[in-house]
Amino acid sequence: MASSEADDSNRDVRTLAEELARRWTPDFIVRDWPGRLQLLNEVHEQLLEDLGDLDLYSAVSPAFIRKLIENLPGGPVTSVAQAHIFANSEDEEHRRAAGEWLEHHKAGPATPIAGR
Repeated sequence: MASSEADDSNRDVRTLAEELARRWTPDFIVRDWPGRLQLLNEVHEQLLEDLGDLDLYSAVSPAFIRKLIENLPGGPVTSVAQAHIFANSEDEEHRRAAGEWLEHHKAGPATPIAGR
């Protein structure tokens, strides 16, 4: 793939992830972490179906999760549901925080989000 095509593809992924985060953040803010995990699984199932392209979905999903986490009220990982969400972010710090929390609480490995 030519560099300009890769740049366009990355830009498309970022744009879609930002649009999804803007659209869904209000619905996530009003839920607790278990509710957010459930909703995220539902959103991801629909997203995979809508995109119809596993490679595109696999690129958009972690970017969307990162943006979503950035839009939610901050704080350290405090639950297994939150850790599962953080573990699927493209952000290395989110994944590290999830792994540390899960290790400390012996909750087992994070469950991949639907379709990932």
